[in-house]
Amino acid sequence: MRILSHYTTKAAFLAILLTACGPQAAREQTSREQAMEDTQATDSDAAAKDCFDPSPYAASDSPDGVFNAYKTTGKISIDACMQEQDWAKANWQAMSFAWMGDPPAQEDYRGRFKVAWDQNYLYILVEVQDDTLTPTLASGVENYWKGDYVEVFIDEDRSGGDHKFNHQAFAYHVSTEGHAIDQSTQERAIFFDEHVEVTRAQQGDTYLWEMAIKLYDDTFDEEAKDNQPVVLQEGKEIGFSIAYGDNDGQNTRENFMGSKAAHGLNNDEGYINADVFGKLTLNP
Repeated sequence: MRILSHYTTKAAFLAILLTACGPQAAREQTSREQAMEDTQATDSDAAAKDCFDPSPYAASDSPDGVFNAYKTTGKISIDACMQEQDWAKANWQAMSFAWMGDPPAQEDYRGRFKVAWDQNYLYILVEVQDDTLTPTLASGVENYWKGDYVEVFIDEDRSGGDHKFNHQAFAYHVSTEGHAIDQSTQERAIFFDEHVEVTRAQQGDTYLWEMAIKLYDDTFDEEAKDNQPVVLQEGKEIGFSIAYGDNDGQNTRENFMGSKAAHGLNNDEGYINADVFGKLTLNP
């Protein structure tokens, strides 16, 4: 899912803003402009390429949120098409725990995911059956949590702690428009699109989201131009959870379906406290 860039005049303006005010101001301006201009991204027609899993639906629950990811043996293309052998070898895990709302009917929602890795990226494949897809940014970037989205919780070194307005950890709200949204150190919702590449495909009421995520440690600086992602290695343990916010056309999400049984106070502490995340181990 790739959003068309702004017109040259706006790109030039952002370059000036970047020089004058730094990356943080430019990122915030980009977030505001794209939130106003983006429409829901057109889903790629992956059905004709047999990109979806044709086997009967199956996924494993993990109440304690403990998962393993296996290292890729080849290149994974972020095209929302699970044709690589690495995806065929990975097991489906369920996003079946109701963190908010009542457990939805199967025809309303069903979600599962797979994970893989190489030294540069954490790869995530999410399959969601959703009878009504509501654009994440329909009510503006400041209300990013009201639409449909995939939320990926990442604590690079599994050290836990508060991360609401700092980068001890990240809670990426991956939007239907193709953005990765989290809170900045200036206490504003901004895009971290350089962290997450995502493409989405549709087959009927089933959606396939494929992501490649760069992991950053707690030294990440929104004002810096030279942030370096962490090089991933076998045996590394990452704080990790994943969830789906489901809005069927109301003013807020009706359900929040997660990968582990509990996620802190009222099952809604993940965007603040990395202590509640599950665990992901990088295996060979």
